[in-house]
Amino acid sequence: MDNVKKWRTPVLIVFLLLGILISVQFHTQQIFRSDLSLQSTDDLTLILKGLQDKRANLEKESQDLEQQQQALDNDTTNGASLVNNLTSESKQLKIALGLIPVKGPGVTVTIPPDSNIVYLDLVDIINELWASQAEAISLNNQRVTPWTTIYWNKEKMTITINGADVTFPCTIAAIGNPDTLMSGLQLLGGVLDNLAIYKIYPTVQRSSELNLPGASSPVFQYLQPVQ
Repeated sequence: MDNVKKWRTPVLIVFLLLGILISVQFHTQQIFRSDLSLQSTDDLTLILKGLQDKRANLEKESQDLEQQQQALDNDTTNGASLVNNLTSESKQLKIALGLIPVKGPGVTVTIPPDSNIVYLDLVDIINELWASQAEAISLNNQRVTPWTTIYWNKEKMTITINGADVTFPCTIAAIGNPDTLMSGLQLLGGVLDNLAIYKIYPTVQRSSELNLPGASSPVFQYLQPVQ
């Protein structure tokens, strides 16, 4: 019995030391496995494949970002081009409607103050200029537009344009080809010949540059666009 007790203690010590050695060896192997240079070929293959997959994903993300940037650049360019086109079209429409000041060559028709003229005579002169390809017309610095009104005001006993009195000498200015405009006014039996019957002799002159004002925008109460 005493002999068994004597051997029990050394055996326990041996087993304890053996367990410590096994634990240290396992920990060392784990450290070695974490070292890339000591890993197996299979482990290295897996790591390499993972890096290649990550690289492929990054390249795809980079391509996607480049495509998005290109799309944004195209949208910006197209947007700027659209704005420029709309601005140009808007300006042309305003010119055609007489809403902005314009300049160019043309002719002037000046009617002296002692003329026995009526508002229909002014309308005839303006219509003759339109028929002679005038691009813009003004009467006493009032732009003639599709909504211009010229008539005889019975209360004031005067000719008016857009509600303003027409004073004399009265000047009608028209922008266009001066030769074409002059030819239209001087047609045999035309508007100037008709005025001469009543001893009204307007002065017609060519001009290398006329400056015409813009008209105020009209106010529409009933007009609606068709959807």
